[in-house]
Amino acid sequence: MPSTVNQAYVFLATVYAGFVMGFIYDLFRMIRHITKPGKFITAVLDLLFWVIMGLLAFAVIFYVNYGEVRIYTIIGLAMGWALYALTLSPVIFRVMLFIYKGISWVWAQAVKVMLWPFRLAGRVIGRLLPKFSLKKDAEKPVE
Repeated sequence: MPSTVNQAYVFLATVYAGFVMGFIYDLFRMIRHITKPGKFITAVLDLLFWVIMGLLAFAVIFYVNYGEVRIYTIIGLAMGWALYALTLSPVIFRVMLFIYKGISWVWAQAVKVMLWPFRLAGRVIGRLLPKFSLKKDAEKPVE
């Protein structure tokens, strides 16, 4: 049987892993918030999320507790996720949304700057085309 100190270490490690799982969940929430996928893509993202969570839980339990699944490891994972969801998740989600909006704004400005010469050329060509239009000649009556 593992010592009490080791059990405390394992428990705290699984609580931390629960926090990480909560953060990964927020990343997937942000992806779904931004892209608004359909049912199929949502199902694929959910499957991907749970595969990642399963691998992470397995890796943590294997690394910190030599693969022994104990009730306190499962409670630690759940408690970490719950603590993250109740405390940091709302703040982290707003920060990620703010960062996304900032990056989107910078990207939109960069695209505007890169497309500026083409828009200018289009305006110049648009102003020159009426001078060379065949419509004026077509409107004259034939004598």
